[in-house]
Amino acid sequence: MFFREVKVEDEGLGPPGAQKVSLAPLASLAVDRSLWAFGTPVWLDTMVPGRDGGDLQHFRRLMIAQDTGTAIQGYARGDVFWGAGEAAALIAGHMKSAGAMTVLLPNALAERLLRKQ
Repeated sequence: MFFREVKVEDEGLGPPGAQKVSLAPLASLAVDRSLWAFGTPVWLDTMVPGRDGGDLQHFRRLMIAQDTGTAIQGYARGDVFWGAGEAAALIAGHMKSAGAMTVLLPNALAERLLRKQ
């Protein structure tokens, strides 16, 4: 993991991800780029630490694959962009929950991929 400071035009959005678009807090997901295309919608269902780093809370939401990272390998591996600031850093630093990723694909593509297996 590495961090660098970047200037962003819209403070509500994050730095540019690997897809070359601003990452949206709680909506942008880093995925294994060798398996998933940028722009792929992914339904994420997991548990996340609360803002104080304590009690786990349900996190169910539609994410968009917009970033990648060297530690993100495999079909069911992803990292949420939590945003900027101390609260986001606290959640990201304590996030260790397993979850389920449901990749949303057009029926024709899903059928073609299943035939390849």
